[in-house]
Amino acid sequence: MCVVSVIVPVYKVENVLNYCIDSILNQTYKDFELILVDDGSPDNSGKICDEYAKKDNRITVIHKENGGVSSARNCGIDAAKGKYICFVDSDDYPCINYLLDMVNMCTKFDGCDLLLSGFNVVSDYKSNIEKKVLFTEDHNYSCVSRLDFVRMYEKWVIQMPWNKLYKLKIIQTSKIRFDENLSLGEDILFNIDYLTNSNGNIAILNKPIYNYARTGIESLDNKYYPDLKSIYDSIYERIFEFCDEFNLSNTDIQHMYASYFYSIENVLKNTFSEKNKAAKKDKIRYNNSIMKSKEFVQSLNNSDCYINPAYKFAYKSGKYRLVMLVDNLVKMKGGK
Repeated sequence: MCVVSVIVPVYKVENVLNYCIDSILNQTYKDFELILVDDGSPDNSGKICDEYAKKDNRITVIHKENGGVSSARNCGIDAAKGKYICFVDSDDYPCINYLLDMVNMCTKFDGCDLLLSGFNVVSDYKSNIEKKVLFTEDHNYSCVSRLDFVRMYEKWVIQMPWNKLYKLKIIQTSKIRFDENLSLGEDILFNIDYLTNSNGNIAILNKPIYNYARTGIESLDNKYYPDLKSIYDSIYERIFEFCDEFNLSNTDIQHMYASYFYSIENVLKNTFSEKNKAAKKDKIRYNNSIMKSKEFVQSLNNSDCYINPAYKFAYKSGKYRLVMLVDNLVKMKGGK
């Protein structure tokens, strides 16, 4: 049995897949298996995976019908044989000592059930770093509780499965899987389920050893989610259940409400995506209903984040036309 199972969901990345696979095969730590899950990719990604598998017996390639990234990751989990699991996105690339550093952390903090590292945000595949994301100020490593982990929400910790090392036994025993019915936020729910079923001890390697590439990422700005409100509602319902279960403080809960508020703001903006073909009056009517919803009112009233008073007044009115008016006034002011 290998020590680490590296799972890579693959879909339409033929131009950059080699950077990802090569970065894993060239790791200084060698005791791993690489599971490439071709999620019905319509380009040559699947063939590229097969070519690599011919050259390295640590690679397993799984070809499946397209089911989305959650389906692909679940397929990889089912096939994994390592003591630990890590996920790498197919357009990202870990640094050469990524696995070595993470496994060494497992040895150092043997009682921890989850390990995570810092990471770089890069703009290309030449390690041109836009930003380094670290989690503590003074130490190269530390051990924190699951509550500390959730408190680092704003630092992109709980939102993704990469830059982490999980214990496969916990995932198998607790039957933890990615929700294949969600198109957004499934990573958060996976991490919360894992934390709930772990011993709550988390090791942090405060060192940027994973490269998160922005290239090719589709964001909320250019993608329309018709069910975005219901997606966020289900995500935050589970987050607040976690807060109650593990007794987060009122301050922590206010931070969560702030995050919830910004998420629902995204819903309002998402409604006016060019890809939403509804009439303008229907979009406004829909946003009015969101602004009057219990979830939005609670997030607005309980958030500890600063909200421009003009926007706050418009949001409390429940009338999206007022929000649009404030938007125009802010743009005019910014243009002067």
